[in-house]
Amino acid sequence: MTFLFDFVTQFSSELTNLAKRIEDKLFSEPHASLIQARLYSEHLVKLISKEEELEELYSLKHAERIHKLYRQNAIEEDIYLKLEWIRKKGNKAVHDVKEVEIADVLQTHKFLFEISVWYMQLYVTYEFEAPAYKLPLTATDQDESLKRYLDKKIDDMRVEIERQFEDMRVENNISKSQIPSTHRAQLSASNVYLQFKNEKITIPSELANMSITMLPVSGCKYLLGEFLRVGITSLKKIKEPMDNLHMKLNGIGAHGMEKFWAQIINIESVVLMNKSEIPRTEAKIITISEEINKLFDKHKFKLNHPTKKAIEFEHRITKEIVYLLPNKLTTIVLHPDTAKEKFEIPDKPSHSTALRSFPKSMNKGKTPTNFGYSFKFQSEEELDDFLYKLNNA
Repeated sequence: MTFLFDFVTQFSSELTNLAKRIEDKLFSEPHASLIQARLYSEHLVKLISKEEELEELYSLKHAERIHKLYRQNAIEEDIYLKLEWIRKKGNKAVHDVKEVEIADVLQTHKFLFEISVWYMQLYVTYEFEAPAYKLPLTATDQDESLKRYLDKKIDDMRVEIERQFEDMRVENNISKSQIPSTHRAQLSASNVYLQFKNEKITIPSELANMSITMLPVSGCKYLLGEFLRVGITSLKKIKEPMDNLHMKLNGIGAHGMEKFWAQIINIESVVLMNKSEIPRTEAKIITISEEINKLFDKHKFKLNHPTKKAIEFEHRITKEIVYLLPNKLTTIVLHPDTAKEKFEIPDKPSHSTALRSFPKSMNKGKTPTNFGYSFKFQSEEELDDFLYKLNNA
């Protein structure tokens, strides 16, 4: 029988072996299984943290990693809740000698599987098709009661998690009161960090939340209008380096953005940061060749939103969205409606949270994921033909 976590060997043989030990002890040693499940999640979170470059300056504890990944949108709320569930159940097993509920052990096992699938699809290969999850039950008379438990929605945990959030807020307020006032702006979790070329600044929350049209800048009326057009209503809406941002704006070049930046950094409450103070909040973004970029421009697509997981392009006239994925072969993902209307679609859709403008559907887990249909190309000529057909079909 194929081991459910076999796919994990593609990114960690140590985690695969640990998953085997967890399953071997699910029923005979539930305490040990919960503790090892927490260890599994801790190592997986370290892998995510490494991918997101969160710990170059200082190391974090397990709980701190989870919270920081969530605050910086590196993990979704669904993944966050599952990681918190596993962490808390594992901690309780370490410190509490009372017998654990077998349902908790199996729920934890299922969460480990779902988080591992998420990691595989996001950081290893977008094309991974997860095996169907099967309960590792050995006693058939347990099936019905356990199924009722395991089928409960993760929403059942939200009250507890919200209580944790409130505790974190209170704790943060206390710690802030102990920080010298000259450094509070730099350390506040509610601040915004902006980058332009090699400069990075801290924007205090009051300024970051201000309407973009109310900023104390002059000679930037057209630029502010372009910000509003693409949905940037305040500085906190800027999620990428500003020297990349101008590519999303019509009629704005690097010089216009530099002029705006010069005025922002001269606002009294803005702090220019030293390299040692810079938090690793910005994600790496995938890059494309100049030739590929020219092809999209030729067919009236502008670069709309680059991330490390996909590049979003938007047609200047029709507003059609397409995604370019960082696969070995040039891979384009289309909106499901567009793909069905204009092309012969593949047998299976591609699911990924990187397809943020596309609709969601159920894949393997309980949480809907954005999806579309992917098309691969061996050459720039093939891509050129495809984009032409997309515009003219």
